[in-house]
Amino acid sequence: MAISSLFRYSLLIMALVDVLALGVNSCASPEESVSGKTTNTSDNKTVVNRLITPKVIVSGLNHPWGMAFIDEKTILITERNGSVQLYNGEQLQPISIQLDIKATGQGGLLDIKLSPNYSQDGYILMTYSKLINASLSTTALIRFKLDGQTATSKEELFEATPYLTKPYHYGSRIAFDQSGYMYITLGDRYNYTTASAIDDPTQADAQRLNSYWGKVLKLNLDGSVPSNNPYAQQSEALSEIYSYGHRNPQGIAYDVLKEQLYIVDHGPQGGDEINKILSGKNYGWPVITYGIDYNNASVGIGAVKSGMEQPLHYWDPSIAPSSLLIYHGTIYPEWKGDWFVTALKDKTLYRISWDGKNIGSINRMYEGDYGRLRNISLSPEGYLYLLVDDEKGSLIKLDTNSI
Repeated sequence: MAISSLFRYSLLIMALVDVLALGVNSCASPEESVSGKTTNTSDNKTVVNRLITPKVIVSGLNHPWGMAFIDEKTILITERNGSVQLYNGEQLQPISIQLDIKATGQGGLLDIKLSPNYSQDGYILMTYSKLINASLSTTALIRFKLDGQTATSKEELFEATPYLTKPYHYGSRIAFDQSGYMYITLGDRYNYTTASAIDDPTQADAQRLNSYWGKVLKLNLDGSVPSNNPYAQQSEALSEIYSYGHRNPQGIAYDVLKEQLYIVDHGPQGGDEINKILSGKNYGWPVITYGIDYNNASVGIGAVKSGMEQPLHYWDPSIAPSSLLIYHGTIYPEWKGDWFVTALKDKTLYRISWDGKNIGSINRMYEGDYGRLRNISLSPEGYLYLLVDDEKGSLIKLDTNSI
């Protein structure tokens, strides 16, 4: 009887080990970068002595897009329909704010971030697609303060020109560097029916320095132009421009340890990119790309051109990358320094190892489990949170449990 009980107990322990191993690794169908393109491989990183469990914190959000943590339990969330929600740890409370929003196509409320000096100035930064008139819209950046559930001291810091008709490719994410400069991503507004139909791709908005579209901008916190911007002293260029040749960058992150800015950019069919952003550099769109157009025609002249930057990594086929985060928290020490990219098309969270020079393994997490993943953000305590972009969207916390 004792031997039989011991045998059953051993089987139980073995089964439990198998289940826990599956729980750790089922989040991922691992990948790595080979010659810049994604292929399958194995993952050498494992979670030791605990499980990371996605936990739905809030449901019923209407296409959530961005989030900002006031504290560990108080979160501001933008919804594309024009609502800003305040989650207080128990329930959602709408914020009263008056804006002229183009909430059609890919437009609406976009990113939201606290000022790096929030404890002193109380400002919240937000981007959105601004309605100009019945046919025209743009991307605008505002700042405001909160008085209870009311936005006060609202001020527009920037709006992009030229105004355009198509409600697509507005961008737009916000990031800050260690010096307090602010970076804003802007898409190319998809202002051609097909990129392959452009007679001269060097004349597309993303390539022109007198247009804001298809750019990364660098601003002071008050919206003014830093004197060290690459085009600050050039009359033929817009002084806010930091880099150009982008299609629709919806992810941006500043690595505080490496003091370097990175973005993820939507390609057309294929050609989604991770780029290291350097001052004044041209990233090629639509002259060069690793993707093809939606009509299956080629775009531009190919994938390489002198004077245009190459991506650190590209995906083909497209994953539709929607946000980027570089993890330097303490909650998940095995992920320290890793990059996280949310994907809309794949409905997947990508975890990417990076040594400062080369991309290592790329691991697919929660593939198809929750829906279109729009945003990943870091809480003050170091937990990762995800937004699911849907009519009945949700906020998910990657919680930890000891085993």
